[in-house]
Amino acid sequence: MRSNRLFMMVLANLRRSRNHFLLASIGIVVGIATFAFFLSLGLGVRQVVLGKIFPLDKLEVIPKSLEVDVGPIRMGMGRDVLDDEMVAKIKALPGVKAVYPKMKLTVGSIAYGGEALFGTDLRSEIVADGIDPDLMTEEIDRDGYEFADFDAPERLAEEPLVPCTKDEECGKKMYCGPPAGSTVERGGTKAKAKPKPRPKPKPRPKPKTIDAKIPTRTLAPPTAPPGTQATPPKPATSPSPATPKPGASPRPATASAPAIPGASASAQPGSPSPTTPGTGAAPPGTPRTVPRTPTPKAAEPEPEPEPAKVCRHFVPVIVSNHVVELYNGTLRRAHNFPQLNPDAVRGFTFDLIVGESMVLASNKDRVVHDRGMFVGFSDKAIPLGITLPLGYVQRYNVEFGNAEDAQRYHSVIVEVPVKDDVAMVAKGVEDLELQVKDSGAEQAALLIAVFMMVFGLVSAVIVGIAAVNIMHVFFMLVYERQREIGVMRAVGATRGDIGRIILGEAASLGMMAGTAGLLLAVTAASIFDQVSARYVPDFPYKPTTYFDFPWWLIVASLAFSVSFCVLGALLPARRAARMEPARVLSGN
Repeated sequence: MRSNRLFMMVLANLRRSRNHFLLASIGIVVGIATFAFFLSLGLGVRQVVLGKIFPLDKLEVIPKSLEVDVGPIRMGMGRDVLDDEMVAKIKALPGVKAVYPKMKLTVGSIAYGGEALFGTDLRSEIVADGIDPDLMTEEIDRDGYEFADFDAPERLAEEPLVPCTKDEECGKKMYCGPPAGSTVERGGTKAKAKPKPRPKPKPRPKPKTIDAKIPTRTLAPPTAPPGTQATPPKPATSPSPATPKPGASPRPATASAPAIPGASASAQPGSPSPTTPGTGAAPPGTPRTVPRTPTPKAAEPEPEPEPAKVCRHFVPVIVSNHVVELYNGTLRRAHNFPQLNPDAVRGFTFDLIVGESMVLASNKDRVVHDRGMFVGFSDKAIPLGITLPLGYVQRYNVEFGNAEDAQRYHSVIVEVPVKDDVAMVAKGVEDLELQVKDSGAEQAALLIAVFMMVFGLVSAVIVGIAAVNIMHVFFMLVYERQREIGVMRAVGATRGDIGRIILGEAASLGMMAGTAGLLLAVTAASIFDQVSARYVPDFPYKPTTYFDFPWWLIVASLAFSVSFCVLGALLPARRAARMEPARVLSGN
């Protein structure tokens, strides 16, 4: 029998027995709808949980250490960092595409700003880490925003420094600030971090006038040695000013006198002393007074000059979607803040003060004052905090630590493009005496798999019961049409033709019932999403839809429906094909 003839006969039989087939297909429709609904729900939840919350294609590797609890303190035994040598070993593992180091900021830091968003500036302690910018290239570097290390030495060597005095001279994506690597005295804000103006010098006090009551010391005239005749002192003459040279300024003449042994510095030539009128010299035996000399003050240190300002790039900052969901779901309600649109927040700037902390013991004498800019949101960022390019965190840690801190990575992100290789990579990591950080992905994947398995089994039971009902219906139809089948066999139809007619009707019934079941599942999913969007409050990672209908799920649902219907009609078709035309037409 030709295929077109067979197809027309099948459609005619379905149309003639539509009431029987309609009742028989109800079970198939319900079973396929249940199968498609819950399987698509599991796939949608799996996509959110394992694609956004716990991504499986990125493994975070951390050092393996033993932790011992001592009262309220948990002490780690062993190393807690990775170096460049260990990173190279991880990258050499089979199945690993790339390795991206991560480093935590190990110095207290404060973020200050937010007036444009919240109406007032906020001041908060921040938790930050650094990540390799290559990991974020495809996700962040768009719409004019770039997640890169702008202060890297090789990049600064290519870009000339542009002096400036205010932010407007540097454009929208840059600001006017001190050169990269500059530090200022800790003050909390940028205004306080500037050097203080030089204080005006205080006038020196005038020397005190010597009072007559100050005790004086009498200097005895020198005596001649024994056996010699004392020479009377010559009368001193008034000193006359020396004749200055042409072009030279006149100087006051200084009287010269021989040094007196045992006399103090005030009695040496040039020091004031009481004189006898008309002679200009003190007679022997006249008491001389010693004036007090004021002690000079120590010179005050010069304040450090403020560094020249240049145009600098903002420090690019990304945050996790955890932070956005936490803020929009809970934090904003507690402080009456507006709800934020993640796409509109890109480009928001704030002050970043590294070295200052709300914990007083963590404050440093000098701080690094930079300015940050939000450039995007990513699930690869630290869950609660901000993430910077790795180079910035390395320089901050070295600035307030030592040079070895530039290679002290706290974890690495291992990219495994093939999910089937995850187990092999995890085993290689354990062989290096490291461990894969337990992010909850395995438990979440197991729960989702159990969920999908349970509801898939329920759907299979429903469709199986419907197949039994279909088998009963087809047995009944074969009995009703046995004379028709006998005539077809008598005019030349083969047993295969009779079997193909019955199975074609079952396959057509399964296709129509499967299509109706899929439409019912999609409609139920749409109603579920609308009810959730309207009546369910926002929560972290609330999706716009909970369902995912990939193409293979549609094909699998239709194949599931057709196969169960054909399976149910297999025995009736075999019975119809074995009928003897003579016995059927004779009534036996």
